[in-house]
Amino acid sequence: MVAQEWSGARLASSVYFEPDDQGLDLFSSYLRSFRNEPVRLLVDLIEEEFRQVKVPLLRGSDRKAILKRNFTKYFRTSEYRFAISQSKEKTTRKEEKLLLIGLTNQYLLEPWLKIIEETRTPLSGIISLPLLSEDYVKELKSEHKTIILVSQQVPSNLRQSVFTDGKLVLSRLVPIASFYQGDYAADVLRDIESTQRYLISQRFVERSETVGVHIVTNKRHFDKLTMRCENESYFDFTIHEINQLLEREKIDVADEQDFSSGLYCYLASKKLSLNHYAKSNERRYFQHYRAGMGLRAASIALITIGLGMAMTSAVKGLLYHNTIGETTLIEQKYKAKYNQLSENRIDSTTSTTSMQNIVLTVDTVQEKYLRNPEEMLAQISNDVSIFPDIRIKKVDWFVSNYSDSESPGEVNWSKPKKRRRSTDKKNKNAPKPKKGYFEIAQVEGEFLNFDGNYRYALSAVDDLEKTMSESGKYFSVEITKRPLDVESDNRLSGDAGASRSGRLAAAELGFRVVREVATK
Repeated sequence: MVAQEWSGARLASSVYFEPDDQGLDLFSSYLRSFRNEPVRLLVDLIEEEFRQVKVPLLRGSDRKAILKRNFTKYFRTSEYRFAISQSKEKTTRKEEKLLLIGLTNQYLLEPWLKIIEETRTPLSGIISLPLLSEDYVKELKSEHKTIILVSQQVPSNLRQSVFTDGKLVLSRLVPIASFYQGDYAADVLRDIESTQRYLISQRFVERSETVGVHIVTNKRHFDKLTMRCENESYFDFTIHEINQLLEREKIDVADEQDFSSGLYCYLASKKLSLNHYAKSNERRYFQHYRAGMGLRAASIALITIGLGMAMTSAVKGLLYHNTIGETTLIEQKYKAKYNQLSENRIDSTTSTTSMQNIVLTVDTVQEKYLRNPEEMLAQISNDVSIFPDIRIKKVDWFVSNYSDSESPGEVNWSKPKKRRRSTDKKNKNAPKPKKGYFEIAQVEGEFLNFDGNYRYALSAVDDLEKTMSESGKYFSVEITKRPLDVESDNRLSGDAGASRSGRLAAAELGFRVVREVATK
């Protein structure tokens, strides 16, 4: 048993305990020194088996029943077992591929779990090291379908985990005696070849398929393994030096590492909550720990909220007192104005009468004269629709008390200003300006797909003006912009030549429509 203390990505310390009476006593004292800090147990045991099974795709109690039958079939004597879903297949019937894992000798954990129970240490979970390494395989980014990950956590055993499409298929922990003395590279290759033969016999891989092998080792064996693996053609070897790997993952360890236990313990410490084997009664102190942390966080939140509400109430009280003083000053001000108006009743009466006249005038305007643009825009749309080549781009609509107002800014309802004399000599048939209530619309448009035929465009504009003027729906219709100004006092300028041939001509027009509003 090795106990590692982690602070983020930094390994603070490592303490080793032998599985004897003295080691167990030291482990008990070690846990008591932490005052119920939570721990998690990472297991790397020979007595761990892996089974892949296919079951019907079920949910709820039916799935639990079929899992229980498979656990009884493969792990009859063990209470430490776990199932993980790897894929769902839709063939003739819906099936689910499961990986069942379990400890065949659960008594190996009993002495350690008993001490954890006696010291009331919160146990967050018991984690399977091969299943945990499934997350790390994704970072290797291998091109091969099947990968063998080889690592060594203690001198006496070599761990080989097999992954297909990133999913754990099986894992073997085999004894190896040549870590310090002997031909270590030859022993590792022999065990890998043995694993390959088993994969071929179980049809996990084809005989001609190349398997990717990633070996995590130390500096002592790195060069020997590299030289030995270069001569092998059945495998695609990648050798990782453990200290370089830790440095690449930005894992801070004080001493040079010979084994991979630091890497896997770090992976286990990153998980917020992870459990494969621990039973609910073994995790009850951890549940108490989480509940206590939740209550502590809730208490802090309540205290914070209480302080915030108290500060808010204090600020509101201060503002309330300031408001009282300001309100008192406003009250005194209005009392003075009231006394002044009381002394001069004639002015007060006149002001009230004027206000009544203004209200009556506004009511009359709203009731009889105010309109929305919907009706007039519908009329303009119907008239323009006769000419399919014309598209309207912009309409400015407003209401005025004079028929010759050119913009909303010229409208003055309260005090009529002196009207200017019209200097427009272009439209001699336009009616004289008139006072009343008018809707005025200034419209801008253009000819679609214009091919440069200005004669046709000018004729269409004249026809539009004539159609709208003779309809009798408008007080006046005036063309404000033609596609081409052909008046005698204007000058036509431009350029012609090959450079103009690729440009698209444009013909724009504008007209102003005035419609008198009839009172109700």
